[in-house]
Amino acid sequence: MEVIGKTADSSAYRVALDLGGARVVAHVPDALLSAQYGQEAKVSHGQAYEWIATQAHDLAQAIETRAKGGTPRPPFDQITLDGSA
Repeated sequence: MEVIGKTADSSAYRVALDLGGARVVAHVPDALLSAQYGQEAKVSHGQAYEWIATQAHDLAQAIETRAKGGTPRPPFDQITLDGSA
């Protein structure tokens, strides 16, 4: 999993994942990160990258589920696909 950076509106982190030879880009919203850290304010970039690395397995499952047209389990159901990869 690769963290690409923030979305244009800075509301989410863009992450890329290789699924069966296809690059899939998803958005991990700041709201999900903040909720996981138990705070209302946005988390730092360092915290975000650390959390994404720690949660890589669950994030990959959620992204794969979205790519197959399904809905990931909460709280990962907040993740959306980019579509511009």
